[in-house]
Amino acid sequence: MIHDRPSAGVGHNSAGCVLCTSIDHAGLVERLAEELWESRQDDTQWARRWADAGELWHIRFRELARTAIDMLSGAAEGGEGYP
Repeated sequence: MIHDRPSAGVGHNSAGCVLCTSIDHAGLVERLAEELWESRQDDTQWARRWADAGELWHIRFRELARTAIDMLSGAAEGGEGYP
């Protein structure tokens, strides 16, 4: 897998980053989607938890998460995409 690194690289701490060390692809996408959703919930009157966001929002934010992961992993520059 392109995200497996034998050692920490530039910009990494000694433990490696979540993107490079993750072996649970679906879990990483879900975690990032939820974090992105929560980061947009600044209006407390309309804010809802990720679990209550609804399937359409889940789909859209998972797509956004996959796009971000692909870009960060180099897929945007012709590299291998994230599954």
